[in-house]
Amino acid sequence: MKETEQIEFKKSTSELDSALDSISAILNKHQKGILYFGLKNDGTPSKFTITDSTLRDVSRKIYEHIKPQIFPIVTTASIDGVEIIEVKFEGNDIPYSSKGKYYIRIADEDRELTPSELRKIMIQNEYKENFEDHITSETIDDVDDEILQKFYNNAISYNRLPDIPYEKKNLLEKLDLMKNGFLTNAGRLLFSKNKPLVLKTAIFATDQKVTFIDIQRYEGNIFDLVQKGMKYIIENINWRVEFNGGIQRIEIPEVPVKALREAIINSFAHARYDINVQHEIDIFSNRISITNPGCFANDNTPLDYSTKDLKSFLRNEKIAKILFLCNDVEAFGHGIKKMYSLCKESNVSINYINNETDFTFEFSRVDRNIMPNGVINGTINGTINENEKIVLDIILKDPNITIAEMANQSNKSIRTINRIINSLKEKNLLKRMNSNKDGYWEVLK
Repeated sequence: MKETEQIEFKKSTSELDSALDSISAILNKHQKGILYFGLKNDGTPSKFTITDSTLRDVSRKIYEHIKPQIFPIVTTASIDGVEIIEVKFEGNDIPYSSKGKYYIRIADEDRELTPSELRKIMIQNEYKENFEDHITSETIDDVDDEILQKFYNNAISYNRLPDIPYEKKNLLEKLDLMKNGFLTNAGRLLFSKNKPLVLKTAIFATDQKVTFIDIQRYEGNIFDLVQKGMKYIIENINWRVEFNGGIQRIEIPEVPVKALREAIINSFAHARYDINVQHEIDIFSNRISITNPGCFANDNTPLDYSTKDLKSFLRNEKIAKILFLCNDVEAFGHGIKKMYSLCKESNVSINYINNETDFTFEFSRVDRNIMPNGVINGTINGTINENEKIVLDIILKDPNITIAEMANQSNKSIRTINRIINSLKEKNLLKRMNSNKDGYWEVLK
């Protein structure tokens, strides 16, 4: 044997105080574990005296100093002819303290929790116990029939739901999304037609939230907004065309669509819905940003999930289960690994930002503010200003755009747009091709 995140060794009961800290740490991380008295760090036996009162003392110390109280199973065992003590323990009422202090297990070591980490665990535990099962005032009449029927058909087709007759109330009750005729919070967020959630989307002219080209606000349930979010991204990212064997046309997105969908599904599956909820998708010149309310749901990082087989922490177990049943979630804990793998194949990097109130995935893209000759806007002769960058960006996206449309998209007057265009022409960066009526703009190399 060796020490792990759920197994701890102590040479003897003289280390009982530190053993209590280990029990607290393991409970707070995994909710169950085993501790051995009589083993060295390398797993070899360390002989010490065990009497009848030794087991009672261990049980009593754990009962007195681990809060909330747990009831461990304390027995003896034999390794290589040496008698040791085995302590099995478990509990789900986290966080657990040892002598008034709180610990967390990191590999085979115990670290005291910081106040912010302890607060995070307490809030998450309270949320997990309370939110999804709370009863709302919405009834079967508030259910979106089309979305529920589509979920049912998908779940049946993927063999993740028994082929039972479709009946709305019976289906929702079996899925534990309706109680006594009323939708739970989970049922409401998934299937209500009363638009319980908000998704804000925006396109920005640069890599900063300064000037936006487009901004939208959508309302709906989880299934609604996943679809609308994906549609918005697909319509506003760049695609290149390749020909398979010179015949078949293949359109390839700059960021894998399946990876973006995984990030959006993750956002809605793991969001904190007891706070001011607003999901957000922002398309910058150099990245796509997907933000969900609530920090990342555990102490691991997304990069950990991309390289290791780790247990998934489900902040919203019922919501995640429904998304799994209809194949929006392929397998718990595997979505992030799939996302990183797809992006690696496409040379797209992923960044993540974890704050106390929200979490963001960022996907890199080739900066659309890079001019055709490879020189970045704003550095050509040191003369390109922010307004000129905005206009060039708009023209690069749509060479047929009119001056009036430019003014509308940039929130500037037609007079200002004309002045900017004249400046770009003088710098030999822009040219009007053909007539004013039937022509188009060409950004010059």
